[in-house]
Formats: sequence, structure tokens, C-alpha cells
Amino acid sequence: MRLKHGGLRGAALIMLASITWSFSGVLSKWSPWGPLSLVGARAALAALAFGLLRGSFRVRLKPGVVLGALGVALTSILFIIANKMTTAANAIVLQYAAPIVVILFCWVYFRQRPTRLDIVAACVTGAGVILCFVGGFRGGSPLGDALALLSAVTFAIVFFAARIPNTDPMDYTYLGNLMSGLLLLAIPFDPSVVLNPKAIIGVLLMGLSLTGGYLFFSHGMRQGVNPVTAAIVANVEPVLNPLWVYLVIGETPGPFTLLGAVLVLLSVTLYSVLKGKQERKSPPEAAQP
Repeated sequence: MRLKHGGLRGAALIMLASITWSFSGVLSKWSPWGPLSLVGARAALAALAFGLLRGSFRVRLKPGVVLGALGVALTSILFIIANKMTTAANAIVLQYAAPIVVILFCWVYFRQRPTRLDIVAACVTGAGVILCFVGGFRGGSPLGDALALLSAVTFAIVFFAARIPNTDPMDYTYLGNLMSGLLLLAIPFDPSVVLNPKAIIGVLLMGLSLTGGYLFFSHGMRQGVNPVTAAIVANVEPVLNPLWVYLVIGETPGPFTLLGAVLVLLSVTLYSVLKGKQERKSPPEAAQP
């Protein structure tokens, strides 16, 4: 059954999630802790919050939940490490090659052929990613860029897993953060870990950003929004993320990265408008994931 209004609400919630997530880049650069310590601390806070929100700290080990949890955990680890190694703009824009991967996953698993609009939007997004990657050899680290690109695959799993039958995004978000929270064990071995007000505030804000983002995401995917649509709508994050870093840290994106970000922003804006018109004209069966 088609969920027109649910899809619209879902897309709006996904956009709120991406806005909330967009503060992670500046916070990870602002905080003095090492990447593994940051991942562990913010994930532990998020796991605690989601356990309370779910009303249970019990883990549900269903195939979709385990797959989604791996996506959540690996995306968090890869992004924070990449963000420390390369520019914030490169790290986040490269991660948002995810829509291309989501389209492939849905095509193979659900037999859901992408529409021409999906393909065009993904290609424009891909062009922005390539521009960012080219610019990264000047402004960032090739290894950091490669890790960010790998996180595009794991991030795609986060969207894809929500459409697997009997899979609740709240469950795999909770499990994924429990898994990432094990990196708290890295803190005693991290010489950059200090307990001053700046560090504590940074960790708390990172936990809030992660928790809030995944809370919006979970409720959005529960509305029945198509994972391809969700992945493309979420592309507002790679535009906002480097903006916050520039305003707070003063890290200036290179010209290729700026052009890539413009392409991403244009693609998600046009895609959102045209996809809405397309769904209103298509028959109810077409909205099945």
C-alpha cells in the first residue's frame, strides 16, 4: 500500500536527521580526543539513550537488525577516522556516494528497478563525489578520502536494512551503537584524552548529535519512505557539514569540493521536487519498496 503522506513525513524526518548529523564533523575536529575514543564515547551515550527510548536494553538478533547494526557501527568508525585524516568537506561528501550503493542494493535484493530520475540524481551526486575526491589530493589525505568513500558503502547499509522485513531501525541503531561503544576500551591508551571542559562538552555534544540524528532517521524510515529517496534526501548533510567547520574551525574547502557540494545540493533539491510529482502521478503499486 502506498504511503504518500507517510513518505513525505519520512523524507522530512530524514532531512532533519541529516541536519542533526551535520554537526558531527565540526565537533570531531573541535574535540581534542582521538578518533577511536570519540567513537566509543559518543556511541556509548547514544546506546544508553536508545535503550531508554526503546524501553528495553535487550538486543534483538534478527538478520536485518544485525546487518543494520554493522552499517551503523562501521559508518561511525570510518567517518570519524576519515574526518580526522582529511578535510571535513571531503569526508562527508565522499560518504554521500551512498545513494548509488542503495540503488544497487535495492535492485539486487528487492528487484526494485531504479527510475530514470533515481539514476540521474545518483549520477549527479556521483559527479559531485568525484570532484570532491579529485580535490582531496590537494586539501586532504588520500587515505582519509578512501576511508570516507568506503563509509559510503556502510552508510548505504544503514538505509537499506530498514526495508528488510521485521527490521526496526531503532533496534539496529541501538545494537550498532553498543558495538561502537566497545571502543571505550581505547580511552586508556589514547594520550590525547583529557578531562577538561572543552573535551567533555565536545563528547556530550557529539553524543547528542548522533542520538538526535538516528532518532529522526529511525522515525523517518518507520514512515515507509523508500531507502533510495531517503539516501538522496539526506544529501543536505554534505553541504552543511563543511559550512559549520568553516565557520568554527576556519577550514576552507577547495574549489573542486565546493563545486561538488553545489552539484550534490542541486541534485537533492531537484530530486525531492520531481520525485514528489512522480509519486503523485504513479499508481499505488509503484511505491512498494
